[in-house]
Amino acid sequence: MHRNRSILWAGLLIAVGVFLLLQNVGAIPEKVEIWPLILVAIGVWLLAERLWFGGRWGGGFVWPLVLIAIGGVLFLQDIDALPDEEIVLPVIVIAVGIGLALSALARGGRSAGEAQPVTVPLEGASLATVHVKHGAGRLEIASMVGGETLVEGRCHGGAEVRTRRDGERIDVTLSARPWWGREHGAEWALSLNRLVPTSLDLDTGASESSLDLSDLQITDLSLDTGASKTRLDLPSTGRYTVAIRGGAATIRVRVPSHVAARIEARSGLATVRVDERRFPRTGTGWRSPDYDTAQHRADIRVDVGAATVEIE
Repeated sequence: MHRNRSILWAGLLIAVGVFLLLQNVGAIPEKVEIWPLILVAIGVWLLAERLWFGGRWGGGFVWPLVLIAIGGVLFLQDIDALPDEEIVLPVIVIAVGIGLALSALARGGRSAGEAQPVTVPLEGASLATVHVKHGAGRLEIASMVGGETLVEGRCHGGAEVRTRRDGERIDVTLSARPWWGREHGAEWALSLNRLVPTSLDLDTGASESSLDLSDLQITDLSLDTGASKTRLDLPSTGRYTVAIRGGAATIRVRVPSHVAARIEARSGLATVRVDERRFPRTGTGWRSPDYDTAQHRADIRVDVGAATVEIE
C-alpha cells in the first residue's frame, strides 16, 4: 500500500513539473494558474485511495469530489471555458450530494441494523495490547470466558482491524470507519478474553460508553474521551494503572470494594468527586489507607477539562 501511495505522489509531482515546463515554453498561457490543477490532482489522489487502496483520508467520497469540483471550475474559468460568475458554490453543493450518495453505495447496501462481526484469535499469544479507536457513537466493552479468542464482538458502522505479533504478545487496533454519510456514529459491543493480561487503550469522541472491565486482567488502562458519557468499572484483581483524559465529559468510575486506590487529579473547569470514606484525602489527592500493602490496587490519574468525574 505504501508503494502505491508513493507512486501516486510521484505522479502528482511529475504532473506539476510538466505543467510548469509547458508554461515556461509558452504552450500554456501564463494566466492559467497551477493551484486549481493541484486541487484536482489531490482530489484524484484521495479518490484513488478510497477506491483502490482502502484509504481513510477525506471522509469517503465527499472531500475528493469537492476538491476536484473546485479545482476543475477554477481551471475552466482560467482558460475562459466557463464564465467568471459565482458558480463555485452550486458546484460544491452538487459535489457534496454526489459524494454522499457514493458513500452510501460504497457501504454495499448494508442496512442500518446490520453489524460487522469481529473476531481476533490469540494464536498462542499470552499477552495483549488492545487499542480501540472508536470515535462517535456507543461503545460497550465486557469480558468473555477464555478460549482461543482475544477479542470478539459486533460493530455497527464497521471497524478496521489490524494485528501485529511480537513473540508472546499480540497488538490489536480496532478503528472506526469514516463517519461521513452515516446518520449515526459507530455502535460497538466488544468482549475481551478475561484470562489474558491486557494493556488497554481507549480513544472515544462524542460517545456513550459502558466499560465493564471488572473480570479482566488489565495491566494498564488509558481512556481518552471527548464530549461523552462514560461508565467505567475497574478490574477487581491485580495491580494496574489508570490514566483518564477528557474534555466536556461525564465520567463515573467504580472501584471494586476490595481494591485499594491512589487517586490524583489535574483539572481545569472540572468537578472531581471522590468517595472519601473509602479514599481519604491526602496532600496531593486521595488514597486508601492500605494502598501500600494491598494485593489488589489501582493507581488512578485524572487529567480533564470541563468535565464531571465521580470515583466511588
